[in-house]
Amino acid sequence: MLSILIPTYNYECLGLVEELHRQAQTLSFPIEILVADDGSKEELKRNNRKINKLSNCMFIELKENVGRARIRNFLSEKARYDLLLFIDSDAGLISNFFLQDYVSAIQNNEVVCGGLLYDRPLPSEIFSLRYYYGISTEERSAKARNLHPYAQFSSFSFLIRKKTFRQILFDESFSGYGHEDTAFGIELEKRGIKIKHISNPLYHLGLEKNEDFLQKTEMSIENLYRSSAKLEESVRLLQTYNKVRKYKFQKPLAFLFRKTRGILKRDLKSSHPSMKLFAFYKLGYLCNIKQNN
Repeated sequence: MLSILIPTYNYECLGLVEELHRQAQTLSFPIEILVADDGSKEELKRNNRKINKLSNCMFIELKENVGRARIRNFLSEKARYDLLLFIDSDAGLISNFFLQDYVSAIQNNEVVCGGLLYDRPLPSEIFSLRYYYGISTEERSAKARNLHPYAQFSSFSFLIRKKTFRQILFDESFSGYGHEDTAFGIELEKRGIKIKHISNPLYHLGLEKNEDFLQKTEMSIENLYRSSAKLEESVRLLQTYNKVRKYKFQKPLAFLFRKTRGILKRDLKSSHPSMKLFAFYKLGYLCNIKQNN
């Protein structure tokens, strides 16, 4: 009935799978857990190979990195059951009824999103940017997410009927990091497929160090630039950029960004980074890309 699909890259997720497997044993319907490794380092795959020792679980190793979109499509091909529960490998269970609550919610829906939380307190200042950004931007109640259900779609954790997923798939033209889930939410909306947001969160445990998260943010904005025609009506950063361009402020902003980038980075890597400065950093980075291309 339920296929749990976990893409992973350079992250040890044996503990997550063991907890999901434990919950699965208490339920009355069949469950499989498939983990696909997207070309991780050898030392980070050793423990994950123990997943194969658990009943109805499989650890699949891809020879090369295929990317966030393609690996999810690959897992959907391998799945045996009609319900697909996608979970990122850096998730942590909160509720003992996580699986049951998801399956109950899908009965009258095509897509269900459970949400995410960040464990308190901040584990270390070296993760402060990812941590405070996540709390300010990604933590949302089910009520708040249901106000804008498609814009709030996240591939971190969602349940979908297999026939629905196979009609859409993740857009494999998105390479690198970022916005493949944005495009998936847009496609759901275009097709009139309803999303139900519920309160069934997981912890997001895989915090990147500040410098690493800044680099991933820049990669995400580069993805956004390459796919702006597909995303401009749905992504706030592009909407803001279009307003800036309308009043011909993009060149001054790009210039200001270049002059202040070092100062901005120092704040963003501090113990309490400013989310307003982070928003400016992203807009300035996009303006700079646009000006240079």
